Amino acid sequence: MCQLRAINWPYFLTLQWCRNSFCCGLRPVVSTMASHTAAPMVWDPEAALFRKRGVSNALVVLNQPLNAQNTAFLKKVWSKASVKMCVDGGADRFRTAMATCTEELVPDYVTGDFDSVSKETLEYYKSKGSNVIQTPDQDYTDFTKALQILGKNTCSKVPPVKLDWVLAICGSFDRVDHMMSIFNTLYESDKLLDGAPVCLLLENSLTWLLRTGKHRILTPPHLTGSWCGLIPIGAPCTSVTTTGLKWNLDHSEMSFGKLISTSNAFDGSESVTVETSGPLIWTMELQSHCITD
Repeated sequence: MCQLRAINWPYFLTLQWCRNSFCCGLRPVVSTMASHTAAPMVWDPEAALFRKRGVSNALVVLNQPLNAQNTAFLKKVWSKASVKMCVDGGADRFRTAMATCTEELVPDYVTGDFDSVSKETLEYYKSKGSNVIQTPDQDYTDFTKALQILGKNTCSKVPPVKLDWVLAICGSFDRVDHMMSIFNTLYESDKLLDGAPVCLLLENSLTWLLRTGKHRILTPPHLTGSWCGLIPIGAPCTSVTTTGLKWNLDHSEMSFGKLISTSNAFDGSESVTVETSGPLIWTMELQSHCITD
């Protein structure tokens, strides 16, 4: 039986590499060790970008403008994704972007309240075999409801699909309120999915949530761009310590109205470590070839 579970991140977990028929990434393993000895969660951005073999990722196309870079990336990795999903008007944007593609690319799911997608596109993808699911509940965003469906359906498959990453294609934001709602969904995601982290691809950057605890982010020089940032959204972090950054933090308090770390940079190390007392948004620039090659 596969059940959705909320991970109680404030109590540190030992995270180990788990390799079996369903999982090729990180999964949490409860440990009785004290928090100061807990192993960090290791993040591999190249795995999120389908640049590593054996990963099981989901692709989610949100209702945001798709530029040429994002379109090329989708064409390249579409067939590698374990699950493909378009959210509301993202289905129209995806269909338009793929109009010149010689291969027909069809999402497994099209979801949303359908206030911004054309009926023609819904009928088109339905005729091609997509599972079209309307989610009218206005108490949640279309992105949040899409992750609910993704979590439910990957668990109900036989055998269950164990996702390593969920990569959401955001294109570029044109509204701040949409951007904040998407960040809020990152905070909700552990209640919706079976441990799979959700990562945002915006043009040539990756963004995801670091929960309370220790983290090691792999940052090989061939991958990283010129900037990165750590942003506490929603609540202060009383203590944040980092290594691998140009401007590191040492048990620093972070909050809006005080200190946040934007326009930071990498120091050339192969990884960045973060130990945080509360959730932080991590964002990093990628070299353009990571998206286009």
